[in-house]
Amino acid sequence: MNKNRIAYLDLIRLIACSLVVLVHVSAQRIEVLSVTGADFAITHAYNCLSFSGVALFVMISGALALNPEKETKLKTLLLHKTLRFFLLYYIWKAAYQVVSMLEKGESFTLANVKEDVLLALIQQRGYYHLWFLPMIAVLYMTVPLIKKGVSQKSVCRYFLCVFFITALLFPTLFHYEFKFKYLFVDFFSSNDFSFFGGYLGYFILGYYLHNWRNDITPAKRKGLYAAGAGCFILACALGNLASRKAGEPSYIMNTPFVVPSFFAVAAIFVGGYALCRRWEDNERVCNMLRRAADCTLGIYLLHPLAISLFSRIGFDTSICSPVFSIPLLVICVMLLCGAISLIGGKIKILSCRLLQKF
Repeated sequence: MNKNRIAYLDLIRLIACSLVVLVHVSAQRIEVLSVTGADFAITHAYNCLSFSGVALFVMISGALALNPEKETKLKTLLLHKTLRFFLLYYIWKAAYQVVSMLEKGESFTLANVKEDVLLALIQQRGYYHLWFLPMIAVLYMTVPLIKKGVSQKSVCRYFLCVFFITALLFPTLFHYEFKFKYLFVDFFSSNDFSFFGGYLGYFILGYYLHNWRNDITPAKRKGLYAAGAGCFILACALGNLASRKAGEPSYIMNTPFVVPSFFAVAAIFVGGYALCRRWEDNERVCNMLRRAADCTLGIYLLHPLAISLFSRIGFDTSICSPVFSIPLLVICVMLLCGAISLIGGKIKILSCRLLQKF
């Protein structure tokens, strides 16, 4: 802990942020690559890994929001968390609609602003990355309903078991043929398990791995690392085979809601804790992690603009082999957006201090 911050969660927040940027960087040219080529296999592997990012962000939120030792009033939760994320969504949705108008070369007449900005706030979805904000806002709305229940380890395990079976295992199996498959398809079509699905499962998984992290012995941790690495390799292989069979990119494994992603995400989360245990007494490292993690929201909000800017000047994943170009572009996007976020934070702090003097 460092000034009420948890170092390993700051580290995971940075990893999650880089993976979210990786989603959109690796998707730049994946559709134009030959599915039988090495460049596609590499790009697909990066893209497959990147879908762990959102799940990790959700797990961090669950680890903090469901903490039974943290007393959160309903009014505080709704105003400071839920309402904040909804406001961010609509503000940035409007901002990106303005950007879209600029890209199209439209004039800022009253009619265009009304049609492309004001009406779009209600009628259209936000820019492709903004869906995360209302999703996490709704998850925070569930906290008063589930917090006491999941504080019991047995209840937590029960929920996670049902989540794993109904939202991960069978949806993964349904991509393939097996005996009695359509009996199971009919069963799940006839019964609604949606309460146990979606990102709520990862929200609770984050709390479970955080709250009972000391129960994970070194042997269990190594087993989880092996499972995570093995599942990632398996997901890449299955995705490539499906792509070659279809003759076009297949994304059946490029989602958090398949079994391989579950183990990969859990391994990253547990690995982040194990790594940070070496630094927990190093105040300098903890401060660096905290400052970097404070920039992640800004990076998340701004990174599509940075990717578009780099693309306009000819800096995209085609400059060299995707082995190098994809991580290089991710680093450059994060540095640019992080710098803007950091400067914006400094200006905000400075303006607050100036206002306090008057």
